Amino acid sequence: MKSTTVAVVGGGITGLAAAHTLARQSVPFLLLERETRLGGTIRTERADGFLLDAGPDAFLAQKPEAVILCRELGIEDRLIPTNPTARAVSVLDRNRLHPLPEGMVLTVPTRILPLAMSSLFSPWGKLRMACEPLIPPRRGGGDESIASFVTRRLGRQALERLAEPLLAGIHSGDPERLSMNALFPRFVELEEKYGSLIRGMRKMTPRRSSGQSASVFLSLQGGLSELVEAVTAQLPEGSVRRGDGVHRVRWEGGLYVLRLASGEEVSASACILAVPLRVAERLVGELSSDLAALLGGIRTVSTAVVFLGFPREEVRHSLQGYGFVVPRTAKRRILAATFVSSKFPHRAPGSHVLLRVFLGGARDPEALALSDAALIDVARSELSGILGPLGTPSLTRVYRWEQSTPQVEVGHAKRLAAIEDRLGALPGLELAGNGLRGVGIPDCISDGRRSAEAIREFLEAEPKVGNT
Repeated sequence: MKSTTVAVVGGGITGLAAAHTLARQSVPFLLLERETRLGGTIRTERADGFLLDAGPDAFLAQKPEAVILCRELGIEDRLIPTNPTARAVSVLDRNRLHPLPEGMVLTVPTRILPLAMSSLFSPWGKLRMACEPLIPPRRGGGDESIASFVTRRLGRQALERLAEPLLAGIHSGDPERLSMNALFPRFVELEEKYGSLIRGMRKMTPRRSSGQSASVFLSLQGGLSELVEAVTAQLPEGSVRRGDGVHRVRWEGGLYVLRLASGEEVSASACILAVPLRVAERLVGELSSDLAALLGGIRTVSTAVVFLGFPREEVRHSLQGYGFVVPRTAKRRILAATFVSSKFPHRAPGSHVLLRVFLGGARDPEALALSDAALIDVARSELSGILGPLGTPSLTRVYRWEQSTPQVEVGHAKRLAAIEDRLGALPGLELAGNGLRGVGIPDCISDGRRSAEAIREFLEAEPKVGNT
């Protein structure tokens, strides 16, 4: 039986961040990944001159954890912003694409004139949003759904034409169930502190000089897999094992014993489970049925991503902006589309364009039952109805992400507190990853680092088992 001080299960960005932190602290570890490829949902591929980020294609610049990690790895100079000259995001409504008004922060208008000029909302919808500062703040606290929060503060049109389609594209979820407090605590705090989202955003957003602009999202020149590759390159030799996943975890003789798919066993003084929720639910089953049940209560949904590459002359639409989102009321199968070659440079070869289409999620789980060819047909057909005639694509790719998108729903904070309570009875075990303490790359990095720090503190009072 192989032994190590810390077993890190999962080679996505959470597990890699945990391993990177342990390595910097000189704590021996073994990272176990069932796939031969590291990175989890971060997956970049090159095909026929196109660069495809099959999972996330960027991360929030406002959350510093990813930028800090890039700096530590020496790849900060590889960071690139989204295209500053084509920032518009549009919403499909009445079979037309309507750009979001300038100054819109998620669903909050911070500038009145662009809102007044917008074609996306009716006069009543605009008036209702503009009157948000007059709406009294909610009293009594407690968790609230995104649908309830947005409707209460900004009106029904803000929910149907902004919040729902944006969240379907970002979280693949249902705003009637998603938690405002867990996913967007900043807006809850603005209401509590200023009594108004618009008033709070105006006070919190610094004025920029003319022409000055900061990118909301960042990526890397060669795609987000550059981050995975940079972390992996700096991990100690022999500390990563790929292609042999963990089948079960048990507690035996004061150690965590991990049985691998190959039949081999690994013992460790401490263990970090940085795996998708459905995998974590299965692995903790022998350690705590209560913990497994709590994890099982966090829903996950599946999504599919379809890439279509075209010669530029085969697409009549200007493709200005980053893309568009699709409200449920539009009654279409696609959730959103990204104009990849407009959003980032060098994603398509010269004289070509690249589009990315999202399907599935909580709105249309049946989409994942379609074949790849059928998903491509749906994407092409619906894009043609929205963008105008499309020619024959020179590239098509389909990526499926089964049960990989957690649904952070109302009551999540209480569930997380209960999870932490059960973990307290399992010394040296940490759970980390997307959908627990946050969503997105920066939050996953932060959670991986947190888990590694917690393990280091645990080991300070425990005997260490060296790698053998």
